Amino acid sequence: MQNKSVNSIESKILIMDNSKKLYIIRHAKAETIPGINDFDRALTSEGIQHAKQVAEKLTAKLTLNENSVVISSPANRALQTARVFLDVMGSPSFDIQIEESIYECTYKHLLSVINTIPDHIDHVLLFGHNPTLTDLVEFLTRKSAYLRTSSFAEIKLDTGFTFQMLSGNCADLVQIID
Repeated sequence: MQNKSVNSIESKILIMDNSKKLYIIRHAKAETIPGINDFDRALTSEGIQHAKQVAEKLTAKLTLNENSVVISSPANRALQTARVFLDVMGSPSFDIQIEESIYECTYKHLLSVINTIPDHIDHVLLFGHNPTLTDLVEFLTRKSAYLRTSSFAEIKLDTGFTFQMLSGNCADLVQIID
């Protein structure tokens, strides 16, 4: 009898996670062709396939909505990766905010870009490059990390924190998916 009561109580408990999340996504594998500028490098077919697989894993965790923002480096490979992810997530027309300043920047500059995100935003997808992305993950979470191509780090902000308040050691590394 007591077991029934406990189950009834447990079934009525609703656990809500109102924490904001940051998904830091490294671009997929890109071609290396002599004479092609680094900025203009395109994804390889292998890179596109891997990005699709990883994007499917993100789709199981997240649905984009009016409280979501997608930010990308202007480099061709980062933008292509963002488009692959959005296609797989069923949001091919979702607006990508291209941030010119995050190509070849420091993690501190990247953080300053994140700190401009309005309070009503709950989820940020950030597409960019290493070593900056890995450095940012480690700074925010104080956990050792490495982002391979197409992988993403899921970062949960401490309770009550907004992206404008984000700084070092105030977020948790939930997982890295690759």
